[in-house]
Amino acid sequence: MFCNGFGAGGNGFAGPYGEPNFFMMIPMMIILLMVVYLIFKTVNNKNLNYANANTSLSKAIIILDERFAKGEINEEEYLAKKNQLQR
Repeated sequence: MFCNGFGAGGNGFAGPYGEPNFFMMIPMMIILLMVVYLIFKTVNNKNLNYANANTSLSKAIIILDERFAKGEINEEEYLAKKNQLQR
C-alpha cells in the first residue's frame, strides 16, 4: 500500500496479504549463512598459516642453536643465520 512492490499482491518478499513470505526468505538466509561461513573460513585459514609460519621459524632456530652448541658452526655463522631467519 505505501511502498510499490512490497504491498499486497505478492511482489518482492511480501506475501499476498503484505506479510513476509517465508519461502522467499530461505534463499536469502542460505546466502547469508554461506557468506558468514566463507568469512569465518578465511579468517581461520590466515590464523593457521600464521601459526605454522611461527612454528617452522622456531624449529629452524632450535636446529640452529643445536648446531652451534655441537660446534658444527662458529659464532659468526650462527649470528648471521639467526639474523637472516628473524627477518
